[in-house]
Amino acid sequence: MKSNYWFFVPGVTAKQLYILVLALMSLCINTLVFAAELTGGDPSKIQGNKRSRTIEEVIVTAQKRDQAVQDVPISLSVMTSDFIVEQGISDLASALLFVPNVKITAAGFFAAPNSRGFTFNNNNKAFEPPLGLAIDGIPYTRIPYFLAATFDLQRIEVLRGPQGTTFGKNTTAGLIHMITNDPSEELTAQFSHQQGELDRQRTELAVGGPLFEGVLDFRLAGFVDEREGYVRNTTARLVDSAQDRFLGYSRDGFRAKLAFKDLGQSHLKLTYEEVNLDDFGTGLELIRASAEVRDFLRAFDPGTDFEQGNLTASMDYPDGRQVNIKTYLAQWDLDMGEWSATALAGHSRLEQFLEADLDFSPAPASFTQGGDSSPSDTLELKLVSPTMAGLFGIDQLWGADLGNSDFVAGVFYQKRIIGDSYFRFVYDLPVFLGLTAAAAGSQEGLSIPGVFELFPAQSAGVLLEDVTQTFEQRAESLSAFGEFKWHFREDWTLQAGLRYGQEDKDAQWKQYYSQPQPAVVLPQAGLEEFEAERAMQESQFQYKVSINWRPSDDISLFFHKAEAVKGGGFNAFSFRDVDDELVFGPEYTTEYSLNAKTFWFDNTLALNVALYRMDVDDFQVLIRDADRANIGIGIARVTNAAKARAQGVEGDFQWRALTWLTLVGTLGYNETEYLNFKNNECPADRAEPGGCDASGKSFPFTPKWNNTLTGLFNIPLMDSGFEMTASFTIEQYSEQFLDIDLDDRKVQEGFIRYKASWGLSHPEQGWSIKIVGENLSDERTGVRQGDLFEGIFVELPEQPRLIYGQFTWRY
Repeated sequence: MKSNYWFFVPGVTAKQLYILVLALMSLCINTLVFAAELTGGDPSKIQGNKRSRTIEEVIVTAQKRDQAVQDVPISLSVMTSDFIVEQGISDLASALLFVPNVKITAAGFFAAPNSRGFTFNNNNKAFEPPLGLAIDGIPYTRIPYFLAATFDLQRIEVLRGPQGTTFGKNTTAGLIHMITNDPSEELTAQFSHQQGELDRQRTELAVGGPLFEGVLDFRLAGFVDEREGYVRNTTARLVDSAQDRFLGYSRDGFRAKLAFKDLGQSHLKLTYEEVNLDDFGTGLELIRASAEVRDFLRAFDPGTDFEQGNLTASMDYPDGRQVNIKTYLAQWDLDMGEWSATALAGHSRLEQFLEADLDFSPAPASFTQGGDSSPSDTLELKLVSPTMAGLFGIDQLWGADLGNSDFVAGVFYQKRIIGDSYFRFVYDLPVFLGLTAAAAGSQEGLSIPGVFELFPAQSAGVLLEDVTQTFEQRAESLSAFGEFKWHFREDWTLQAGLRYGQEDKDAQWKQYYSQPQPAVVLPQAGLEEFEAERAMQESQFQYKVSINWRPSDDISLFFHKAEAVKGGGFNAFSFRDVDDELVFGPEYTTEYSLNAKTFWFDNTLALNVALYRMDVDDFQVLIRDADRANIGIGIARVTNAAKARAQGVEGDFQWRALTWLTLVGTLGYNETEYLNFKNNECPADRAEPGGCDASGKSFPFTPKWNNTLTGLFNIPLMDSGFEMTASFTIEQYSEQFLDIDLDDRKVQEGFIRYKASWGLSHPEQGWSIKIVGENLSDERTGVRQGDLFEGIFVELPEQPRLIYGQFTWRY
């Protein structure tokens, strides 16, 4: 086991450091009270304080053009580069802490983006998430991209609600857009380092400037990010191939950009990026099992653990994933007087290999290996108009002034391939059947009479059944889009967007047995030999319309309606040639929202609030159908639930209350409901013919309340140029289901978490150093629970308390 000693303070243990953090936070609070008493609440009396309280305007590209946040009719949150650096944000999961109703539950190679309760199953590589991702304008659909590009960022834009008109289908619940830093005309540099508990070490470096002044600028950025796993493995001392810890990672990457400044009224930007992601397993804890199961598993590992929340697992087979992503991007901008055009082209290739302990136990019952190669090619052509008098050049109609208008229009093409895709499943028959029998409580519980008796004297590794599934998918999409804005009266604006697209998809499956003897267990578990091909063609029309009333420069109100489509597709996690297990249909979403974007108190308080309602028809849900298998917990298939709904309120604010105090808060209230879903997955030990009725129940993984409050303190130390910095964040979540079967035994109770930091900075010299504590109350919470077999539950735990140091320097 590696040491938990912290590099900034040699010889100080994690416990001592935790006490030190609390002491420093107490000192910080006392200093703040003293500063307030000294100045009588007037920040101008603090010597050396040069900070402005005014909140600057933020420009975004949420609608394919540069706009102020106040002009965008979308429920939107933005994190700037300064905020990302100051908060030490190193991945999207930590960034979304500051976004209401949006999260990424990430642990090991499990990651599931979630917006307003709409999420997906991480296991199905062909099942695209309803919360999309774009990096520098290029949309991506595979989950590893959500973990890849979070370094050297200019900003993160999080758009809630359907975004199909600008970023295409499969963004029915929202979109995360990460914009990376561009080359600069002046020399700039940035360095940051984090190090602490769990051998956390993250280093990021970026440098940019002119190569040939006025002609060619560059930017280079790279990072290395490592952390030891926080779940220990009891079986590692008994099985050489078992890993010591789970839920750690090792990630690295670099990005190179060149910007050609003047190519005859045009500009060219070239980007190359490569990222490697190694995630060390899911670390699922066994948290519920019968006495028979406990006795069976402890025959393989006497120390097998069944206690929930103690961050201890017991698995005999390696568990993890390795991913490599290479991306090439070219952007050509052409100035045509007041008009402009952009061509954006990208090629990216994702390659991954994974292996997992299928039974999540010390018994060598089953394991899997898999991998794939997924290239994608993208081309977008976009035309941006200037602001034109009247309605697209028509100044007046029947004597009435038509104000002004502008538009963006373009075409989009993308080809995505899932190739060289395979999953291999290996079952040790005596051990697998023994575990199944123990879970059922007796050998009579098995559905294959007499099979278990064939192997009572067999030992592990003697008789195996081995099946491999290959899956190939090709998808091509072509669409045209437009965004129009008509400022028809002084304080009224109409905005509309539309997109029409067509997508062609085809897929091939092949599944075959590899063992010499006839398969006995595999067919009963629903894994049959088969070959299948399917193809589909879909056309989608998506639109949005909004009316904006701006009674003053500081208040902007929008009423918004949007309709979007999440395309149908193929189930890469299917193991039989059955139509409703191989193919699923499209999903349709309609959103109504009322948004308010406001400034108060001389632009020192920015407050944004959105009321929304999303109705979904043919909601896509990946379930396990127990009726379709005799052993195990069922066949995986995608089903289209009849109707579902999410409605609520979300808001955020930033208030620079004093020059040395900024408050940032988010409010999320999200009420979800399956309106009509009678064939949901059942708990494995509570199966019902035809499935379980989920109508009237809320979505899984979706707390009704999710709120945060953050305080940021920057207190000048007289005229020294130094500032004392501190921050706190309070997270609050209500209870939520942790499995798609909505089992009332798999509920995460509501909880509160705390994060804090304390440090010292010198803004003029560009450096800061701080101590950061995450999850200071050490809440033991789960990301997901599931059934291993009947009555055997496992849980994926979240990160415990973590203390680390952070140094940042910017030039």
